[in-house]
Amino acid sequence: MAEMSAAVIEAALFPELDLPDPPEGHPFQVRKGDGYQAGFTLGTSYAMVFVRRLSEETLAAVVAEVRTLLAAEGFARAAWMVSEASEPKGLAARLQEHGLVPWEENAEGQERRYRHMALVDQPPAAPEGVVARQVETFDEFVATAHVAHEAFDMSEQDRRVFEERQAEYWRWQQRFEDFKTFAAYVDGEIVGNASAIFGGNAVFMVGGSVRTDRRGRGAYRALVRARWDAAVERGTPALTVAAGAMSGPVLDRLGFATVGWGDVLSDRFS
Repeated sequence: MAEMSAAVIEAALFPELDLPDPPEGHPFQVRKGDGYQAGFTLGTSYAMVFVRRLSEETLAAVVAEVRTLLAAEGFARAAWMVSEASEPKGLAARLQEHGLVPWEENAEGQERRYRHMALVDQPPAAPEGVVARQVETFDEFVATAHVAHEAFDMSEQDRRVFEERQAEYWRWQQRFEDFKTFAAYVDGEIVGNASAIFGGNAVFMVGGSVRTDRRGRGAYRALVRARWDAAVERGTPALTVAAGAMSGPVLDRLGFATVGWGDVLSDRFS
């Protein structure tokens, strides 16, 4: 096995620090503060907050700051992604002292616990009869999005927002080389969806999903290999991912290593 560098481990633990910011005008927006980063698409049901290092003395003030920032953007809820490697130690428990609670189990595409995983060795090839590649047309892009919406049980609100902005997302994907969508095909039919964000040290895998009636054929495996090949082509032969209970065991079998764990916390505010 190839040795995993400290840079790849850091990219797995805190992918938001390794990834490029969306370009100005992109539907997904980012706001940064001292030790945290918030990301969101306007109109969706919740924003996401990623934390690396917060001050013990200002923890309450940071929570209030994030709530004010997101409320100004029209949000009343946030999902805080808190790695166990975040500082101070035990940050997830400390945040719960300030009103955050564990995420509802398997709700709205999020799980309560996740694994930081990374791969620096070539994964298995796609099985015979399964093809995975970057999407090339808007129709393919829409079809893959439908697979993801069903697989992750996306809320009606979020589904409506993303469907209304699909053409906008597609235009940006054609212009923004650091984010790509992949599709898996079986018998010429799109059965799987996945995305990749190209970072400085690794490619972060997002949203791998397969239609329930086509699972067990190797489509997920093919999507991993397609993104590995893209990472090698970019000169960053490493994959990272925040894996839930369903994808984690599959990734174990494909050679991924778990480098840490994280918690998802829910924060509701007005």
